[in-house]
Formats: sequence, structure tokens, C-alpha cells
Amino acid sequence: MSFPSATHLPRIQNVTLRPAIAADVDWAVPLLFATGPALFCYVFASPPEQAIDVLQRAFIRPQHAFSYEHTQVVEVQNQPVGLMLSYSGFLKRQADEKVQQVMAGILPLRKLPKILVNLADLTRIKQDVAPQEYYILGISILPEFRNQGLGSYFLTQAEIQARLHNCSTLCLDVAYTNTRAKALFERIGYQVTCSKTTPRFEQLTRSGGIHRMIKNLT
Repeated sequence: MSFPSATHLPRIQNVTLRPAIAADVDWAVPLLFATGPALFCYVFASPPEQAIDVLQRAFIRPQHAFSYEHTQVVEVQNQPVGLMLSYSGFLKRQADEKVQQVMAGILPLRKLPKILVNLADLTRIKQDVAPQEYYILGISILPEFRNQGLGSYFLTQAEIQARLHNCSTLCLDVAYTNTRAKALFERIGYQVTCSKTTPRFEQLTRSGGIHRMIKNLT
């Protein structure tokens, strides 16, 4: 197992990491939504306020892709300031299967046709995650705590978790329009392996498309 090097430690003091709990929902969901507002609105076929409400009701439920169970929280002086939602490819497949059941109990039936169309479109864009890959759905930090090493700290933790789950690769998705994040990931060893979009996705999300980025740990 590898541990964070000095260069990957946060530049602020009194930093701790803990698993999220359902009671984190009020502050955690706005941060989680901020990792991809257009994508969440697209998946839930809802405007931002409604999409956040759906995500709040989903976050507190266990055993699915948007659950607190797959979320880690970083705290500074015992105050939560950021989160990361991630899992191994094996767990992701199980979580993705269960998220449909959860959403069926949350989303109104009138939205179902549009949701199904959007999800079908999204499957043409997003790449599968193999069992030996460790997937980072999103990392989000409060604005006043950004640029202080916490993002790198989360990514180092993701590498540790990947090795604990016997994963040899880290992967994540970045929107075309998120050029700053793409450049950051490239600087720390991630490479774009696939870039895809569709006219529907581009029109409704205004995010261009999705880059799949991968970092090999071997």
C-alpha cells in the first residue's frame, strides 16, 4: 500500500478524512451537485432546484451510485469542507443497478419517458468502468478552501482506496467545457482515452461532451 507523500498533503492544518453519513445531506448534496450540474439535470430531466431535491432524497439512501455510503468527507478543524464520491468498478456496477430502483421511487412518473431517452443517450457517451478500475464520480470542495491542496489529497486517497480494492487503474469523466479540471488531471498523470458526445447531450447540457480520463497505478 502507498501513502500520501509530503507533496500530496494539504497545505492547511487539522485536516481529517471520514466516511459520509446520511446526516451530511444538507451541506453535502449542494457540493455533490456542483461536480456536474448540467449532467445531474440531464440524468434527472429536471431544472437545478428539482435536481438537487432528487439528489438529496437519493443521497440518504444506501446501496446505490449516489449514496452517502460511497462518499468520503474531508474536514478542517472538525468542519466538513469537501467530499469525494468514488468506488471500484465492481461496486459501481452493483450501485448503478440499484440507483434505478431508488430513482423509480423518487422521480415522478411523468418524467420517466424523458429520463429514459436521456439515459439511453448517455450510454452512447460514457464508457463502461471495468471491475479492475477505480472510478471517481466527483470531487468538490467549498470555494474558500480550494487551491490549498485538498483536491490532491482526495486524489491520493483515491489511489489508496484503489489499491485496497485491487484496482490497477483510476478513471473519471470530465466535461469538454471543464478545461481547468482536465488540465489539472493531466498534470498529475491522467490521460484522455476517449472523448464522446451526441447532438442531444451537447444541446441540453451545453457542456460539449465527456472525456474519459485514466491513470495507471502500475
